[in-house]
Amino acid sequence: MEGASVRPFKSTVSALVLTAFLCLSLIQPAAAQAAQPYTILWQRQITGGSGSAGQPPVISPWGDIFLLTGSGVLRLNDRGEQIWEFKAGDKPTSSPVFFDDGSTFVATAKVLYEVKPYGRPGWSFTVASGEKGSTASPPNLTRGPGDLFYLLLGRSLYAVAPRRNMLWYLAQSDYPVAVDAGRQYVFVARSQKGAGTTLEALDSAGKSVWSRGFAEQKQVYLSLSPDGKYLYVVNIPKSPGKFNKCALYALDAAAGTIIWSRKFNQNELSNITRGPDGLLYLVAGKRYLYGLDSLTGDERLSTQLLDLSGAAPAVDREGTIYVPGKERLYAVSSSDGRLLWDLDLDGGVPTTPTLGSDGLTIYFTDGKGTLYALRQGYNDTATPAAAGASSSGPASTPKP
Repeated sequence: MEGASVRPFKSTVSALVLTAFLCLSLIQPAAAQAAQPYTILWQRQITGGSGSAGQPPVISPWGDIFLLTGSGVLRLNDRGEQIWEFKAGDKPTSSPVFFDDGSTFVATAKVLYEVKPYGRPGWSFTVASGEKGSTASPPNLTRGPGDLFYLLLGRSLYAVAPRRNMLWYLAQSDYPVAVDAGRQYVFVARSQKGAGTTLEALDSAGKSVWSRGFAEQKQVYLSLSPDGKYLYVVNIPKSPGKFNKCALYALDAAAGTIIWSRKFNQNELSNITRGPDGLLYLVAGKRYLYGLDSLTGDERLSTQLLDLSGAAPAVDREGTIYVPGKERLYAVSSSDGRLLWDLDLDGGVPTTPTLGSDGLTIYFTDGKGTLYALRQGYNDTATPAAAGASSSGPASTPKP
């Protein structure tokens, strides 16, 4: 009797073990199939975030994330937790500029603000009468020769001593369109209706060092090479045509001479992004991604994508190119231009993704104001935070 009662029990256990094994065998392929080639580390809904301010997130020297909102600046740690929020009372028009002592400087259409390390207001510089007319495309604040701020407000370029006052200003005949600064010169492009666009290098006293003329441009982007030797100029003509095409120029920053130029048949260009391989990446016509040799302008990579937002791409340290689209984010290999994957996003990616201090994590906002932290590659241990939330744990104490 005892033997008869034991055999059914053993049979039942064996059946249960076999059933569990079969279930696991079925589940494992499904889980592998569902795995993604990227990991969303966290995401957070930002009210009035960088999408509305038209600026991408900015990574500070301390590794924190700075977001421009419709009325101020939001500082988050690398887990997406808020450290502080500064209300400027107006829409910021420039990317933040950081000081070693922890202060952050940001400009609106009328005021240059200093924000202390813990979000308190500090020094400010105001244009009393207020500037009117066309304004430069962001960023319109940069730090350059003489350790001065160079600020475009309306039709004027101001040189401002930090925490002191204005030293000089240069009134423009029509409107300035771009500014960038190096260790020796500040570069400003300005347009005059019917007279074209002039690119000029100024020293810290506002004296012209060299100038170069172009046909009238609708948009100009200026970028310096890391060593300051080359000034890259992206020109988008006001009236593009057969003899007046969108173009990228490489100039000698000290002399203004053209080293090389590359013209494009498309009527729209993004700004450039320099990759870890030294190539210059940009988007043309909201459809094509190009990689150009920074020394010669020769084409090293070209690939066609669909419905791009027109914002510049970002490139991580392993060579993955992140290209903003109207409805998705694309990941492209820099070695052969192959599409690695794409991620559908509500409202697409209107601005350039920002590379984190680790060189791998990218931060970007979608068209609905959600901030994402994403990293290329599989990661079965990471659990993405829900939209509108951030990783658990208290906010870190801000660095300087």
